[in-house]
Formats: sequence, C-alpha cells, structure tokens
Amino acid sequence: MELISNAARSAKWPLYYFAAALGFYLVILDNSNVLPDVVNRQLLVESKNSDYKVEPQFAALRPVMHTFFEPVEGGCCGMSEQAHEDLVKAWEDAWQMHGWDTKVLNEADAKDHPDFEAFQQKLIDSNVSEYDRRCFWRWLAMANQVNGGWMSDYDTFPLALTGEMGLELESTPGFKTWGGHVPALIWADKSSWDRIAKLMLQMISPDLDVLMISDMMVLLYLRRNLSEEQMGVSLWKNSLYPGFPYIKGDEETGPKIVCKWARRYLAAHISHTSCHKAFKKNTYPKIEGLTIVDTAEKRAQAARIMYRDYQDNCGQ
Repeated sequence: MELISNAARSAKWPLYYFAAALGFYLVILDNSNVLPDVVNRQLLVESKNSDYKVEPQFAALRPVMHTFFEPVEGGCCGMSEQAHEDLVKAWEDAWQMHGWDTKVLNEADAKDHPDFEAFQQKLIDSNVSEYDRRCFWRWLAMANQVNGGWMSDYDTFPLALTGEMGLELESTPGFKTWGGHVPALIWADKSSWDRIAKLMLQMISPDLDVLMISDMMVLLYLRRNLSEEQMGVSLWKNSLYPGFPYIKGDEETGPKIVCKWARRYLAAHISHTSCHKAFKKNTYPKIEGLTIVDTAEKRAQAARIMYRDYQDNCGQ
C-alpha cells in the first residue's frame, strides 16, 4: 500500500515549489550582509567561545565524511570535467584537515544496491538528466555502506564541524539533515538511508508534480507529504552557510572572511547559485581575472582560499 495517495501526489503547489527551487538560497544571500541571526535558525554552534565541549572518548577518533562523484563526460553544470575533479580534491583536503577521513563513492557503489536497476529505469522513463541521475545514485551508495554514515556534497566545506563534533552528532540513530531538503550535509544510519532511497523510488514518476525531478525536490516532496516518523527523521535543520562567509573588501585585498558568521555554521555550501550571487556582491574570494562565467569553474580555487582564510583567522 502506497504511503502517499495519487490525489496527494498530484496536488499543486506552484508557489511553494517556485520559492523552494528558485529562491531558497537567494533569500538567505540577500541577508548575507548582516549578521546570520536574521536567518532565525537554531544552530548548534553559537560562536568560538560557546559552551560546546567534546567528550573525551571522541577526541582521538576520526569519523568518515562521504561524497559521491561519478564524472559526466565532458563536464556539466557550467564546469569542465577537470574542474569537478579539482573540486573533489579540494573537498577531500579540507575535511581531512578538519579532523575527518574521507571516502569518495561512485557508480560502482550504487550499482551494488539491489534497487539500482529499478531506480535507473524510473529515472530514464522520467527523462532525468545524467547529472541528476547521479544525485539519486548517491542515496543508494550510502545505503550500501556498512553503517550508513555522513555524506556531503563535494561543494560543501567544513567550518565549525570538526571530526570530534561529528562523532557526537552521529551518536544517536535516525535521519539527520543540516541542509534541510538540500542534501548537502546528512548523517543517517544504514536503515535510514535505505528507507529514504526506497521512498524516493516509490515517488519517481513522469507525473510527479514537481518543477523538476531531482533528489532535492523529491526529498522536499516527501517532507511535505509524510510525517517525520514515516521518513525516520530525527533532525531537520538548516545549519549551512549559503556561499562564502565574506564581506566586500577593498580592491587590493579582496573580500574578507567574517569569523563571527563562519563560526556559527557547521559548513559552507558553495553552490552554483551562491557563487554567482557572491560574484555580483563582490564577496567571492579574490581570484585574478575572474569573470561571472568562471564562478562555477573556479570553485575549487575559491574553496581553498575560503578554507585557508578560516583556518588562519577563525581557527577553533
């Protein structure tokens, strides 16, 4: 018996999806010139001097942060194939320097899941792009990990989220997202990854009433139609900085990191949209000769600058 009726599946929410798909980051970024308090979020980390303490049993261990990368031949999404590879390498370096081990999953990890072929057929029948198919594959790849675990997009870079903190946050079961319906930073146990993957498989259809079939939009659809109990959700927050935690600087030095902002967020999600917005607001890390068409292509270089600035100026 399906958890969601056909009537509910065909319900129309054009205004909601328009806001979710096109305005999610833009609304937040429009407020990025003031303190993040205006976003009205409940964040785990308040400041460098917060009362957060790491339990001694977690101090010597390193959790694993996974990401998923399977190249699209010739590149995609405003980036060359090499630029994607450079961004993955920058992602690995940043998380490893922040107290984590890293693991990059790929198509082979997803194919080992028993639902892969059913997923793939539904995605093809629904005319889902090569890139967005890969976004769905990552759920299967994570469900195949022995204990589930952490996953982030490879354009998500650590700020306050150290390895020690990660070990404490994963100490209780369930499905936990710190990016809301944007799957940029998630921890879940194995059964919870598999549960969400199977719910997505149930929903994917050419007739699904979303602006586009992507894992982000299907996750949002599930969130709007199912209870937390049905989804197995134990935490659902927005604790990621949308873009670069910078303010406009002078022409010589370029934008400057704002530690008071950066320390309040677990990580920074430097999405395509946020990079484009940062360039227009002069808050994209200083790269000589950068143009607006390069903002996605040069994300690896920008991410390395941001992470170095955070380590040098806002260190834990």
